[in-house]
Amino acid sequence: MIIDGSRLVVTDNSGAKEVECIKTRGRYASIGDIITCSVKKAIKGKVSQGQVVKAVIVETKKEVQRKDGSVIKFDRNACVLVNPKGLPIGTRVLGFVTHELRARQMMKVLSLAARVF
Repeated sequence: MIIDGSRLVVTDNSGAKEVECIKTRGRYASIGDIITCSVKKAIKGKVSQGQVVKAVIVETKKEVQRKDGSVIKFDRNACVLVNPKGLPIGTRVLGFVTHELRARQMMKVLSLAARVF
């Protein structure tokens, strides 16, 4: 569950390391939602510090219940930076990505991920 002001780790190679959520579509966002973020920590890459970007959430500390009854949760809040069309900015996704992104039509993020959970 991500709210405004939440800090997230970026799990791609776009150059950003940490972002802060500045706007969600509703009261909170969960896995698969697209949020607006501000880059707080960055290295040389495609984005710079202070830039406002969109991101799709791929990991949350808050548990998510699947249709089959299993529950998944992670030890951190993480996201992948995307452009306004929904395509990833980076060329690699380094952390876990869940199957819930398939229902949100984020196929490009799924195809770049090394580990689909």
